[in-house]
Amino acid sequence: MDHDPTSRTSFGCPSDILEKLDEIADREDVSRSKKLRELVRREVEAKGDLEGPTPVLPDNERLSKAYRTLHDRAHAPYKNNPRVKLETAKNKLYSNETPKSAVLDEIIKPLENLGYLSVWPGNQHVWVIVPPMQYTDGEDIVESAEKATA
Repeated sequence: MDHDPTSRTSFGCPSDILEKLDEIADREDVSRSKKLRELVRREVEAKGDLEGPTPVLPDNERLSKAYRTLHDRAHAPYKNNPRVKLETAKNKLYSNETPKSAVLDEIIKPLENLGYLSVWPGNQHVWVIVPPMQYTDGEDIVESAEKATA
């Protein structure tokens, strides 16, 4: 057995996401629980170095979460440019508490004013440019694919 059966947790999850997770687990011929343990282990390995420098994030939890979402999207391993289309950013950030029509004024502009990103009009799209995250010691965080090997 690869886990401690006395340590349990439960959480809510949208049913459509859970269905997709089950399909992925079935395709990999593992149980939902095993797949979740694997995903949690990977997340802890990737972000669990509590002794290392921490990223500089906005003090506001909502803006911090939004910035992390945009940073992860802009700096995904398959991306060549650290940017996200404004429309994509709105789609990623809207919620029950922030309707899509309010994302620009309530999340993106405050992040831009704090220096976490910038909004640039392009030829066909408006882009949200997300520079590399900064550590508390001022060093740039490299793209996530490189960070794992750095």
